[in-house]
Amino acid sequence: MATKKVYAVKTGKVTGVFYTWEECKASVEGYPGAEYKGFSCPEEAKAYLGKAVQISADEELPEQGELLAYVDGSYDDSLKKYAFGCVFLLADGRVFTQYGNGDNEQSLQHRNVTGEMLGAMYAVKFAMFNGFRKMELRYDYQGIEKWVTGEWRSKTELTGKYADAMREWGKSIEIKFTKVAAHANVKYNELADRMAKTGLTEGDGVPKVCRLEDMEEWKQCD
Repeated sequence: MATKKVYAVKTGKVTGVFYTWEECKASVEGYPGAEYKGFSCPEEAKAYLGKAVQISADEELPEQGELLAYVDGSYDDSLKKYAFGCVFLLADGRVFTQYGNGDNEQSLQHRNVTGEMLGAMYAVKFAMFNGFRKMELRYDYQGIEKWVTGEWRSKTELTGKYADAMREWGKSIEIKFTKVAAHANVKYNELADRMAKTGLTEGDGVPKVCRLEDMEEWKQCD
């Protein structure tokens, strides 16, 4: 029987493919409802994760009149700050980014998840402010969707406020939630992660939502 050398975490502190048990254990140990499995090769692990790993936005664009947004969060205990990163893709191929941070004492308990919630809320407000009536929100922490749908019960004031706000905004804009795997080389998810980390040190609170024409387009460096 082949030795299991690759681990896929579908539900945990961090999701994706891991190549050591120590990394996998760190992601799932103590995490409620953790889902993971060992495999003999990366291809099997990615197949187990399914859609979350297979999504690739390298050539993918939203339909005309829709917004595609990737969001991620980050946290630095030494700074006592959480941050978010957003990547916005338009039908015409343009890409925009944004980041921000916060240090509310009560919100620090959720660490990087607070950042991802902030990113999701910022993305929805950005979409509405710019006249979109439909958007797809791609995230890697499943609470971003499950607190809104009610599949997860909001056990803290922060997650409750997040869920209430998203549900209310959902009356004005159609929001499609799509989970992507963290650290699985999904181009724009990785960019959102970098933006969130940048937000920790360069952010100045949550930025004001602005018009597309007032933003600088993101260009990939060769």
